[in-house]
Amino acid sequence: MKIKLIVLLMLLAFPVFAIPQKINYKGYRHKGVVYGETLPNGVKNLSGGLLSNESYGVSRFSKGKKDMLWLEKITDRDEKGVPSWQVKDVLMFDTLKKNQEFLFSYSSSCLQNGKESLDIVVMAELSADKKSYKVLKAWNANTKKEKFKKISTDNIKCEVKKI
Repeated sequence: MKIKLIVLLMLLAFPVFAIPQKINYKGYRHKGVVYGETLPNGVKNLSGGLLSNESYGVSRFSKGKKDMLWLEKITDRDEKGVPSWQVKDVLMFDTLKKNQEFLFSYSSSCLQNGKESLDIVVMAELSADKKSYKVLKAWNANTKKEKFKKISTDNIKCEVKKI
């Protein structure tokens, strides 16, 4: 009887001691949202933009103390033209520092090998002179493989856009 009671208590207590699972957003589907809105899964939209293949986009979301970049594919559009998206790949980060940002899509001021590319995503830090960025990390949003691929920052230069 004591053994059954111990086993029952262990089974009931197991979820309390279970290691939290990392949330996997790959495959998640959602309707298009605007800046600042929160999806049903609790992630908040911080920005987004289309890639050179306009069936794909990169979106920045946050949840708690994590920032995420989602490589997404348009799967459908409703009668008003609002897209439905499916997440194909995810990059996770601790919340960026105040002088750091992600540069991608049409909002990017970055050149790779001297040329504009809508398919690169850059994590950059605004320089002290506030005229340029220090490129910290970079990825190619590969729509054929539907994956982010880390790339060298050597030939990437980003400048602050003049308004």
